[in-house]
Amino acid sequence: MRRPDDEFGQPLEGGDNGQLRFDELYREQAPRLRRWLDARLRSSEDANDLVQDAFARFLGSGSRDGLRRPEAFLNRIVRNLLIDRSRRLSNRTPHVPIDEANAPVARATQEDELELEQLRRRYRAAVEALPPRMREVFVLHRVEGLGYKEIATRLGISIRTVEWHVGEALLRIGRDLEQ
Repeated sequence: MRRPDDEFGQPLEGGDNGQLRFDELYREQAPRLRRWLDARLRSSEDANDLVQDAFARFLGSGSRDGLRRPEAFLNRIVRNLLIDRSRRLSNRTPHVPIDEANAPVARATQEDELELEQLRRRYRAAVEALPPRMREVFVLHRVEGLGYKEIATRLGISIRTVEWHVGEALLRIGRDLEQ
């Protein structure tokens, strides 16, 4: 079994050839990465999420064009995501109820509330702008909290199609929110 730090491959170039190479890279690497992460995280949902995050970061990276070993770059992204996840989990504070004894020191200002409301409107608009099937899959996963397998069964599509829809939705929403 390959480890995520194995390095091999050919340059990932732009244009149609680049898209074909990316599709090939996804077909080859996603299942391997999923298995590798599942063995470490002992959660197929977390493994699926990290693989999607890794490919989303890979696609969003400006340095992906011309990579001689895109697999190695992808493996580095996965390892960095694992490190980030580990740090987040180790720094997570236990749940503390908010009451008078634990009230936040700084209250949100009216400006903060307006900014948050604007962000929510932009987010809703970005979700609404998604193609219908992609929006349906995204909402089932992110809002209703269903796993990829449950969504695939409910909609009669493959798990890979669910993964693609969620990943693509995240990319599109992220682009819309950056503008």
